[in-house]
Amino acid sequence: DFIVCVDKLALVTFEKRRLFFGEGVGEFYLRWVRGGCAGMEWLAEGARRLGSTDDTYEVLKGGLFEETELWALIVATILILTLGSLAAGAGIGGGGLFVPIYAFVLGVGAKAAVPLSKCTILGAAIGNFVSIGWSRHPHADRPLIDYETSTFMQSGELLGVIFGVLLNLLLPELLIIIFLAGLLSYNAVRTLRKGRTKWIQESEQFEKEEKSKDAASGVELAEASSAVPASEADLDHVVVAYENKEDDGQEKISGKPERSPELQKLYDDAAAQFPVWAWSIILLMTGFSVVYAVIKAELLSPCEPGVYWFFYFTPVIVLGGAMYVIAVFLNKLHEKRVAHGYEYIDGDIQFSVEQLKKFPTVSLLAGVAAGLLGIGGGMVIGPLFIEIGMQPQVGTSSCAFMILWTATSGVIQYYAAGKLGWEFMIWFMAFGFVSGQLGQRGVNKVLKQTGRPSIVVLLLGSIIGVACIAMTISGILKVAHAAENGDPLFKFSTTDFTCQDDDY
Repeated sequence: DFIVCVDKLALVTFEKRRLFFGEGVGEFYLRWVRGGCAGMEWLAEGARRLGSTDDTYEVLKGGLFEETELWALIVATILILTLGSLAAGAGIGGGGLFVPIYAFVLGVGAKAAVPLSKCTILGAAIGNFVSIGWSRHPHADRPLIDYETSTFMQSGELLGVIFGVLLNLLLPELLIIIFLAGLLSYNAVRTLRKGRTKWIQESEQFEKEEKSKDAASGVELAEASSAVPASEADLDHVVVAYENKEDDGQEKISGKPERSPELQKLYDDAAAQFPVWAWSIILLMTGFSVVYAVIKAELLSPCEPGVYWFFYFTPVIVLGGAMYVIAVFLNKLHEKRVAHGYEYIDGDIQFSVEQLKKFPTVSLLAGVAAGLLGIGGGMVIGPLFIEIGMQPQVGTSSCAFMILWTATSGVIQYYAAGKLGWEFMIWFMAFGFVSGQLGQRGVNKVLKQTGRPSIVVLLLGSIIGVACIAMTISGILKVAHAAENGDPLFKFSTTDFTCQDDDY
């Protein structure tokens, strides 16, 4: 009604300006106002789509170019490439940014935006892995991905998602928005502070190195000015040192013990680029999550409460058991390393009993937050890895590796349930892949040029902050839409867990 009133007012004002200024100025004014009205109408429609909870997945089952407007598809794709690159560089999925873009710009609605976001995250995760999967640790002979921590955290996160989804279905939307804004704001602030601290430490280190270089240069100049020709005894010393070298050109080093076969094997196992044990466990857990979700959605019903609820909590047995087995394995590995003199470096996670007691709680809470708030675990786990002192590149790469499997599970579930067409899936996975490549390559280039890992931390905090704002606005629009329809804002819902007529 407001837009109609503005349009009518524009017509009246047009007549007055045409008489006073002339035909050209009046026509320009009318078009300008009507263009503004059209823009307001598009924004209002976008806000309605973003806040709506009534949209279905039907739009995703048709042709990509038939179901979307070309200009909206182009704009959404450009935004995904830009923001997706930044998210990939920070080692997170970026779902908190993608959902509002798909719902608001592309116009598919809030519910249909979720599987599109999963497709984009999966594509970006694959693109990420192409870059980081073969990369090595910057300070040790091992993969850049911390497979030990990633595997352990993955089991806890997948288990926590089960309880998070349960709470998401029970709690009112307004309460979820409050949790979302609080958690992401806290993570963004903490991560940005951590990044700032690292930036200051790096600057101080650079200053010390610069002063050391200047001092060393001064000493070298002083020595050069007072140098005398080498004596015959000095030359004899050089010849003796050369003759004492090994055949491979390495100098004999006395006093440094050689590694025992057991210790060497520990180093060799840690250096494996793709550890079989980690990949086997992760593939099994991901496969179980997909099968579990499909069976629960397609074959079970709350009308059979005994079977339904027993199966609902089977992940506690399966994933909880996997977490326990991994914890025992990592603790024994840690004790073996300590016993044989394995040297950890700064930023390594040492899986002592005390450390292992912390991780299950943290990983479970990360999964609960992901399932409850509808975000990727990266926005929770990424800051956590930074907080516990992981080397920034290792932390973001490990987080990106975990996202690869959660995104794979999500896309397979949506496609198997018939809520995602292949055209939409291929298009947004492809551009997600490109964004993942751009993000990783861009960050690697910046790190090489600056030597500042703190940039990754600052980027991560910034992306989380932007996602917090976008998702909070999206949630507020949903609540406003519900209030406009007269729906209660603080009602706890049990609809998904009670027997309905269409469940039979």
